[in-house]
Amino acid sequence: MHSLPLERNYLIRLLSDIIEDVPPQSPPEGLDWKELYRLAAQHSISNMVFYGIDQLKDDQKPPQEVIHRFHSDYKKALAKEATQQIAIEQLLKTFEENSIACIPLKGYLHKHLYPRPDMRLMADIDILFKNEQTEQVKNLMLALGFTVQRQGGNHDIYYKKPFLNIEMHRRLISVESPYYDYLNKTWYRAKLKDCCKFTYELSLEDSYIYLLIHLTKHYAGGGTGIRSFLDIWLYNRSYAEEMDWNYIWAELEKTDLSEFAGKVLGLCEVWFGTAPSNELYDEMAQYIFSSGVYGTKKNSIIAAMNKKGGHKYPLGRTKHLYRLKLFFPPLSTMKIPYPFVEKRPILLPICWALRGFRCLIFKRSHTMQMLDNIQSVSEEDLAAIRSLQEKSGLFK
Repeated sequence: MHSLPLERNYLIRLLSDIIEDVPPQSPPEGLDWKELYRLAAQHSISNMVFYGIDQLKDDQKPPQEVIHRFHSDYKKALAKEATQQIAIEQLLKTFEENSIACIPLKGYLHKHLYPRPDMRLMADIDILFKNEQTEQVKNLMLALGFTVQRQGGNHDIYYKKPFLNIEMHRRLISVESPYYDYLNKTWYRAKLKDCCKFTYELSLEDSYIYLLIHLTKHYAGGGTGIRSFLDIWLYNRSYAEEMDWNYIWAELEKTDLSEFAGKVLGLCEVWFGTAPSNELYDEMAQYIFSSGVYGTKKNSIIAAMNKKGGHKYPLGRTKHLYRLKLFFPPLSTMKIPYPFVEKRPILLPICWALRGFRCLIFKRSHTMQMLDNIQSVSEEDLAAIRSLQEKSGLFK
């Protein structure tokens, strides 16, 4: 870990002290507090970091303007967590009363592993439901004051001001994913929660496997953030002695994830435990720190090109094929914004034209940035990301 730049190293040290509930180490000389805040905010952990810097001696704390940013994020997180908690309790109660089978997922469950639940920010609340209940769920969400932001595909998105985003998942991962077949059996692994008739939960082991698969999806698809590794570390610390590790490693073997899972646990030991780092963990750390919470657009483009065998073809051809897929998505994608095209596939070219027009008029900046990112990808970029993922245990 000591090979990390100063701000990155101290950020990890602060997080480790916070989750261990020990006084934070003194900041190193020459620390750039603005850079540390930028990193923390990029990974959506600045609210959590406030708990550490608030315990520093007055002469060790950041400049007042930086403290104000950390404190502001801390207060926002407190309000958001309280609002989300009330909302999901009401939502699950409503689903129970209306016979909606569901499984609450991810952040809602994992935030209680942190010293304080508001430390674990959630951009949205994720719930798995059964596709045949889509209309019932929609009507209930509307009755609760939510608006439909998107319907169709892997999940439907509902929103209520000021910051309630609910993602209702009919699938945990896209059908194109190598982990689709495994996660498609999630309902068979679930069991009813105590005192419930329609709210289900996964075993400790299956929840852990899903957590690792979700991390892998982001890591391989463009990058993932520090928070994902905090989740893994805290889950292990809380449940390691209760879990059946023979079952976990056997299931990870089925998904070809056992090697990568080992690397993830190893990096967690380096960051939050006492294990020494090595060249691979330093390289993984560099990739993670540069990714933010959910990865970068350029990294996701590189990952998509590599996934389609981009390293086997000339770079120009690889970019051309990627642009074709970007400009002319398949029917399975286009039916989400244009539901009518599913019954009239002959209208697909018209939908492509409509989508292109909307992107140029209403999302011009985003579209041009995407094209610039594609153009900027080099053979060295493709090789570097692929090499790292192979060394991490992916792309065997």
